[in-house]
Formats: sequence, structure tokens, C-alpha cells
Amino acid sequence: MKKFLAWFLLIVIVLLVFGGGCFALAKYNTNSLAHSYYQKLTGKPVRSSKKLETAYKVPVTTQKDKAASKVDSALKTNNLVGSTAIIRKGQLTYLTATGRSHYPGGSKNTNTTRYQIGSAQDLITAASVMKLSQQKKLKLSDKLSKYYPKISGAKQITVKNLLNMTSGLSITATPPGTDSFPTLLSWNERNVQNSGQTGSYDYQAVNYVLLSGIIQIASDQPYREFIQTQVIDKLNLKNTGFVLNSTKRDKLATSYEDSYSGGKVAVTGMAKVQSTKLGPYQMYMSTRDLATTYLYILSGKFIKSTNVDKLIGSSKPSFVGGVYSGKNYFTVHGQLGGYQDSIQIDAGKKNGVVLLTNYVPTGIKNTQTAPIIYNTVFK
Repeated sequence: MKKFLAWFLLIVIVLLVFGGGCFALAKYNTNSLAHSYYQKLTGKPVRSSKKLETAYKVPVTTQKDKAASKVDSALKTNNLVGSTAIIRKGQLTYLTATGRSHYPGGSKNTNTTRYQIGSAQDLITAASVMKLSQQKKLKLSDKLSKYYPKISGAKQITVKNLLNMTSGLSITATPPGTDSFPTLLSWNERNVQNSGQTGSYDYQAVNYVLLSGIIQIASDQPYREFIQTQVIDKLNLKNTGFVLNSTKRDKLATSYEDSYSGGKVAVTGMAKVQSTKLGPYQMYMSTRDLATTYLYILSGKFIKSTNVDKLIGSSKPSFVGGVYSGKNYFTVHGQLGGYQDSIQIDAGKKNGVVLLTNYVPTGIKNTQTAPIIYNTVFK
């Protein structure tokens, strides 16, 4: 009996040591097959204990931009609120912030204030698709039917159509309020409608919701995990993440709008607005983090420069790869509740303005805010 117990205890000890080693391999060795199974089992990424080398740091000049005073004046004259970044010759030359992140008497906006970035996320999603294309994990010519065969007309729609909002797809039903991307993705697949106008531009959020799902399928990673590991972690972005709940939302600048009485009121229902577009419109960033991410993509360090041109290049005004591209510059502008994003960068990808705001005065459109500053600085 004693001999049996001794052998039994020895076997238990060996199994515990072996099991512990396997668990450690699965959790911490990110290059192991066991680690990939661990991620799938737990459903969330595991941070490696190895310190990641930052893939790109935006160059910052030591001297204030020569047009800084003009920027300050233009912001004040047009009553623009938020955080603004000036990019000159590929370098970050000026950061400034105006207005308050919490009205009426709350804290002021700063250079690290966080805002939901709305459709500024489109380029990040589009570049991620192009990266997977570069890795031969998908093709821009792939038919939507390869990923979502149940969608009407999916055999005539390509990934490129989704990128350029020319799929002919739209959603007219009211999406559910949810913090689950799989739930929203499934709902979009069931409720999407096809106008039959494939090839004609029509900005519909469902295009980028489906692209987010395609990224998941092609990369075998959840969309958020892909962006976290391929962009946020690699750039060591400190003021960037995903708005998943009220705890996260409370750490952002509160979005405001003009009231009928002439004052300002906080925009209500932000959780509902954001949760209906979980894939493409879920990120928050500081202006500096957003400028860094855009420069990382445009510099050819995230995807090849030839693929950057293939993604957003256009000789005539059109929506391509998440931006409105033209001969001399491209722009990005969007709205999510009271948050607005407005970006304008020249065709050479060296000079530009990035503005994130939690309030835009009545009478000024988000298509105007960055151009106002851009024209002040560069013309």
C-alpha cells in the first residue's frame, strides 16, 4: 500500500509540473502553438512579458510651428473646441487644445484628452484589410460571398467595393444596443439590404462593419485584438483604446451640442449610438495618437507605400479606403454623437491638420473644421 501511494504521489507531482509548464507555454510563449489555442479558449489576447519595440514614433520638432499663432487665432475666431495637431514636412510641429472636456465648469481639453474618433477609424480598418491582402490572407477582388454567402448579391460585391462604399448595401432597420460585436455582426448580416447599385458610391456604415468581420475571418483574430496587437501595441499608444462600457466612456471628453435655449447640453444616448457600429466606430484616441497612427500608415511602415497609394490614391474626388481623396489632398470627416473628427492631409502625405472635438458650434460643419485650419497654415 505504501509503495502504491508513493507511486501515486510521484505521478501527481509529475503531472502538476508538466501541466504547469504547458500552461506557462500557452500563456507566455506567444510564438507557440499552445499560445494560439490559449487565446482561442479564453477569447482574449494575452500580453507578452517581452517588451515590444515601438514600430514608429512621430518625429516632433523642437521649435513651435511658424503658423502657431495663426492656428490659435483661427480656433478662437471660429469658436472651435477640441485638440488640434499640425503636421509639417512629416513632423508633428504643433499641438494645442481649446474648450472644456466637461461643461460648463469642468476640466479643460488638453493635448492628451481622449475623444471617440468616429469615422477616422475607417482608414485604420481599411489599412488593416490591405495589410492582410499584403500577407496573402485575402484579396481585394474576393467576393463578399466568400465570407458572407447569405447576403443578397454577395457574388457581385468585392472587398474593394466595401472599402470604397460602392457595394450597394445599406441598413434601414434600427440596430440593437449591444456591446457584443459578434451580436452586431450577425444582426447586420441578417438585416442588410442590397439596392443592386453596386459600383455607385453611398456611405453606409454596414460596409465597414462587414470589413471588420472579414478581418476577423482572414486573420483568425477578433477585430479588436488585431487592431490592439498590430497598431496600438506597436505604436505604444497611451491614450487609445476601445469604448466598451460606461467606465471607459466616463474617461473621455463629454460630447456637447448647442441647446435651443442658447447654452450647451451633453449629448445623450452615446452608448446606443456607439454600440450600433461596434466594429468601425468604437475607438477613442487623443489627437496626438491619431496623428501618429495616420503617419504610421501613410509612411509605408504599416503597409507598403505602393499599397498606401493603391488604397487611397485617386486623381478625382472620391471616397477610397476610408478617406475622401482628391488631386491635392485627402480629407476625413465624421460625427458620432457630439464627437467630430476632421482631418486634411496633402497628397504628398507630409503636411496636414488633425482635429478631434467634443463640440462644434451650430453653423460649422465637420467638413469645414480641419480645412479652416489647413488653409490658415498652408495657404
